[in-house]
Amino acid sequence: MNQKAVDRIFLGLIYVLVVLLVREWLLPIIELTGAGHLALFVVFVGLCFAFPLFGVPWWVSGPVKLIYAVWFVAHAHMDGPATPAATVSFFLGDLFKNAGLLVTGELGRITDPFRTVLFLALLWMASYLIQYWINLKMSVLIFYGMTVVFITVLDTFSPYSADAAILRILVIGFLLLGLTFLAKLADGQKKRPGLPAFLLMTIPLLVLVTAAGAVSQFLPKSDPAWPDPVPFIKSFAEGAGDGLGRDAGKIGYGEDDSMLGGPFVGDDTVVFEATAERGQYWKVETKDTYTSRGWIHSSEEQELHPVGERRPIDEPLLAGTTRGEDTATLSMQLDFEFIVRPYGAIAPSGPEGTEFLQEAGTGKVIPFVNNAPAVLDAYSVTYDEPAYSLTALRNTSPDTLPEGEFDPYLQLPDGLPQRVHDLALEITGREETLYEKARAVEQYFRQNGFVYDQANVAAPGAGEDFTDHFLFETKRGYCDHFSTSMVVLLRSAGVPARWVKGFNEGEEVGRTDAGRQFEVTNNNAHSWVEAYMPGVGWMPFEPTIGFDGAGGIDYDLDLDEMTEQETQEMEESAKPEEPEEDEAPAVSKGDGFWKSLGDRIAENSRAIYIGLAVLAAAAFAAFLLRDKWLPRVMVARFRKQELDREGFERAYGRLLGRLRHYGLPKEDGKTLSAFAREVDAHFGGTDMRRLTEAYEAVVYGGRDAVRQEQAVRESWENLINRTIG
Repeated sequence: MNQKAVDRIFLGLIYVLVVLLVREWLLPIIELTGAGHLALFVVFVGLCFAFPLFGVPWWVSGPVKLIYAVWFVAHAHMDGPATPAATVSFFLGDLFKNAGLLVTGELGRITDPFRTVLFLALLWMASYLIQYWINLKMSVLIFYGMTVVFITVLDTFSPYSADAAILRILVIGFLLLGLTFLAKLADGQKKRPGLPAFLLMTIPLLVLVTAAGAVSQFLPKSDPAWPDPVPFIKSFAEGAGDGLGRDAGKIGYGEDDSMLGGPFVGDDTVVFEATAERGQYWKVETKDTYTSRGWIHSSEEQELHPVGERRPIDEPLLAGTTRGEDTATLSMQLDFEFIVRPYGAIAPSGPEGTEFLQEAGTGKVIPFVNNAPAVLDAYSVTYDEPAYSLTALRNTSPDTLPEGEFDPYLQLPDGLPQRVHDLALEITGREETLYEKARAVEQYFRQNGFVYDQANVAAPGAGEDFTDHFLFETKRGYCDHFSTSMVVLLRSAGVPARWVKGFNEGEEVGRTDAGRQFEVTNNNAHSWVEAYMPGVGWMPFEPTIGFDGAGGIDYDLDLDEMTEQETQEMEESAKPEEPEEDEAPAVSKGDGFWKSLGDRIAENSRAIYIGLAVLAAAAFAAFLLRDKWLPRVMVARFRKQELDREGFERAYGRLLGRLRHYGLPKEDGKTLSAFAREVDAHFGGTDMRRLTEAYEAVVYGGRDAVRQEQAVRESWENLINRTIG
């Protein structure tokens, strides 16, 4: 096998590894954006590297890649049969449409097909840049470093999990660094290695790096030595706005729940202040119809019923005890045309002339004044907090459910993925009672790697089910994700359930003779679950990690009849609530450093942003003008180097690279002498021939020193200066 074929195999192996590294960029982009078609993107990148490897001329490779891009766009976005005429028509029509949008600056209206075109163009340019680094410098260190930074940042600040990707990147990166080092080592030899020597060098490298990566998976991992900077960065970013460009909603109580998901920005605006004997979940309404993306109520028109002492707000407890009637007093800071109330609510009381009507379907209680919905500044609600009978809950067998009565609370969309049903059966299959099934689902979220997060939350893509996306793809979200998923799993297991909205207890801010005082903000807006237990009634459940839930259990059994978990829960519920001391929270190790750094950044943020903008502009200008200053830098460095054999070979190679960039590439098969005559004919003079004669004398003549060094230096500098654009 000739040397050219060996070099091509070696370069091809490097290109394959580079394509695999580019794939690691594409994986999170595809996952986070829901773009799909990963294999087609990888094929396009492969074409961008394969054509130069096999010497395909640009006038062939360019049209082929363009045809592939047109087909790709039509395949991914076009409806109907993709005939050649229809494909071209679709592509050109979309291209002209988006060209107009670019001219008018309406970037937000750019279509998905055109975004795909732009992304393919970006991959094309990135592939060219990487090839430039490899062919001219035989180095991929910059690209490798950028890949590591890109993946680690996404792993830290986005839902993308890069546990496996980081290992793949390390293995691929070390292989690339090793192969490029071997290539540089081979270039310094008088005789380039043949295929046997090539295999002798590369195979041990491949085996060693791959084995090291595999073994590293099983080695023990030490805990982090430095404090985690992520909470600081997130808190600083929240103060400065959503720097990631995401459409983050503002947390708080909203009426429209038809499209759940996506990140939220915290809001500590006070909604109401409440005085009660103990912390409460403040209920507003329930919804019964899951649409695969959110919640609505099955009936748009709600029948209204008056509520009060004769007709309590909440249905009476069928089995269990209560804590005794009490009154909660609420002072509203935001305008709501409904009231919030604790569990076991009996009767509301407001200003004189106020009538309270309750929607039959949602349970929402609306104050009316003069026959019109009203906003109340203050009101009170009498309530009798329930504790549900454990004895009755143990008897909630599925066959005790009234047939057909609870069908609205077993509703599921037709397109719900089968794996959701399978998971529900897996969680609840061994449980006999409806209560045990509900507890099993409630506990599932605390034991299977789910994370509570409001900021780094990905919304499901088009056509994806909200619950399925959370349960199987991200496992990261806030109350809406946990509560919706629990309702869907319960319904899949045959347990009637509904989605509940309101507020959690808020923050205790003081105590008076009337009770404990709570401040409830928009951050306390919350959703949870109610499941129907035959013989008991609707019972609240709290699947969201970090929240305690409403209601309690009446442990009306002997200790020897209770399970170990029930006994433990009873002991915990019996502990008196201790008042919170006004104590500054402990500062964890390293928090002081990050806080100090954050304060400095906040104080000088304007100067920092200006400085970064200036640096970015300077870097961009330097890139555009690189043909002006880069040759001068090369000349300055050349003057300081010794012109020994190795240095001269390196300098001659850089000159060939500059000439190729200038537009005078050395064609394959052409001798250096013939190329030198061609260059001198273009520029005039004999500088290239003098350099080439000296180069051949050193490389092929076996000389260690360069004759007429000063003249050779002057010729090299003259030619470099001639390539300045």
